[in-house]
Amino acid sequence: MTRPSESPAPLRAALFFIPAVAVLAQACPAAAGEIRAWTQFTPQGLEARAITDAPECPKIAVDGREAPMSPRAKPSPNFPNLVCSAPIPKETKEAAIDKKPLALAPARFEKILLIGDTGCRLKAFPPMFQDCNSPEAWPFRKIAEAAAAMKPDLVAHLGDLYYRETPCPPFRAGCAGSPYGDNWETWKADFFAPAEALLGAAPFVFVRGNHEECRRGGKGWARMIDAYPAEPDVCRVDEAPYALDLGGATLVVMDTIGAEDRALDEIGAAKYKAQFEALAAREGPLWLAFHKPVFATIRVVRGASEGDNKTLAEAARTSIPSNVEAILSGHLHVFEVASYKADFPVQIVAGHGGDLNEKLTPANFDGLAVNGMTVDVGRAAPTVFGFGLLERGEGEWRVTGYDALGEAFARCRLRGRKMRCD
Repeated sequence: MTRPSESPAPLRAALFFIPAVAVLAQACPAAAGEIRAWTQFTPQGLEARAITDAPECPKIAVDGREAPMSPRAKPSPNFPNLVCSAPIPKETKEAAIDKKPLALAPARFEKILLIGDTGCRLKAFPPMFQDCNSPEAWPFRKIAEAAAAMKPDLVAHLGDLYYRETPCPPFRAGCAGSPYGDNWETWKADFFAPAEALLGAAPFVFVRGNHEECRRGGKGWARMIDAYPAEPDVCRVDEAPYALDLGGATLVVMDTIGAEDRALDEIGAAKYKAQFEALAAREGPLWLAFHKPVFATIRVVRGASEGDNKTLAEAARTSIPSNVEAILSGHLHVFEVASYKADFPVQIVAGHGGDLNEKLTPANFDGLAVNGMTVDVGRAAPTVFGFGLLERGEGEWRVTGYDALGEAFARCRLRGRKMRCD
């Protein structure tokens, strides 16, 4: 996208004050009495979270008994809300905050919804601006509502919730008035408000994306979303893996935001290699959930694939143990599934949740060589917004790609590390 033409000097002077007004608007707290509540998994199990503008945490009712929630993060200038949390015991039959029911987890997960890269992009350099005010240009709310209608048992958000990093350009109606920067108003606009239906439909497991790294959306991530306890004024550069029992399979959530995509980082590769090798001690089958895919593609230029991660490839090529059957990722703004000729886990990418789509991914890339790994079966939908759904079958899992309205466009079946598509 080209930069807007430069305005005349008097107009430039008038426009100088627009960002300052926008910044002041961002500091306004949510409406009085507003509580946003959801459930998510942490290393300790299922946990309730709530964001409130009240001076004290709300109470949580668990099987008819009320108990106070604990403060997780206190109000600050950019986040004028109290963040609260409370563990939910595994045997809980019902739970509610402010009389609104919370989503609980089944003993065995049958339907797992995959969604990623959901925020609306506002970035000055390189200039990429999305029309956040348009439900067609940024359809995350529609996607969340269609996904909630699927009645999943679990939502795996595969990273990149926060995208509004810089102001909307002057006179661009499509994003006019949008908040920006790592603050509550931006996080509410990018995720919590449009995701409301989905937050109430099922528990979440959140994967950290590179947009949630410390220098971007790290403060909001640490306060509200991080599976680990919040620490005042601390953003973790790296987070340890943790596991979730799906019933017959285990999901291992990993933090790969530091994995350099385009060039090999040998120090980083050694770190991820050690994490992969440690998985051999776990009983399988295992699925891995991390933001950046390993051997995926977004385009083929002069016969060569682009979009893979050079650091993770070096770490994973020979070190991912045989009990790992699939990798769930976002990062690439496309729905994509791939199995490989070599003995390597199936890669599923569901990064088509609302941000600007990749447009050059081949729809069928069977036989494509991706950084030395040859694809056996590869399918992608490069220009479709939506989500993915994993459903348990008899000895297999069905993976389906859906568009923003909940219409299926791709269907595949996974058996271990092998895949076939309709």
